[in-house]
Amino acid sequence: MSGKTIATIYFYLISAVSLFLIVIGIFSVVTFIINSTEYDKYPLRYTQPDCEFSFNNYPYPAKPMSLDEKSSTSSAQDLAKQKQFCLNQQEIDRKQHRIEDLKNSLAFSLIGIVLFLIHFPQARKHSRS
Repeated sequence: MSGKTIATIYFYLISAVSLFLIVIGIFSVVTFIINSTEYDKYPLRYTQPDCEFSFNNYPYPAKPMSLDEKSSTSSAQDLAKQKQFCLNQQEIDRKQHRIEDLKNSLAFSLIGIVLFLIHFPQARKHSRS
């Protein structure tokens, strides 16, 4: 194989990978738009415990508790604090997930477009001559 053939294969291979990145980016953008417009709240990435669930068995207390405090029954005020903590944590997770989805969709799309615009014309130029 000559150096020109190897260069042509390289440019076409990178062009194909960049098209793949563009497709992933478009899929991510569409998913982001659907998640932003069709749901009341942006969906969470992982299954989270329901904040409306009884907090007697909730594994994440609002504050660290000693062994003596854990054995005693929680008051209604503590349960309300834990519920509010859970709701706040879910809202933080939603915002973070939304920002990450937007960032990833734009990154895949833009990197794919830039790579394609650089490499595909070079591949065409090498294959013509």
